[in-house]
Amino acid sequence: MMAPVLYRLPKKPAKKQRVSNLSLGGVRVYSDERLEIGQELELEFFLLDGSVLEAKARVIWVKELPPGSKGVYDVGMEFIKFSRKTRKQLGLILRAET
Repeated sequence: MMAPVLYRLPKKPAKKQRVSNLSLGGVRVYSDERLEIGQELELEFFLLDGSVLEAKARVIWVKELPPGSKGVYDVGMEFIKFSRKTRKQLGLILRAET
């Protein structure tokens, strides 16, 4: 599902990027940074209302993309930890998109 959400890796000099696919189980993003399968990451999600949600995720697959794509890598991550507030907000976003 294409959600109106941006993400970034905290404490990294990376720009915010659009989430490609989002569910309560995980997220698919485009990344210019090479991430390793099994790597655990802290993520920040920026919502249209200006709020920020945080989650911890594990990289489960990485695919290198051809030049001219939305990013250097297409990355799938599964959520491994987030607060009840984050779960509730993500649920609201997903319901609004259906």
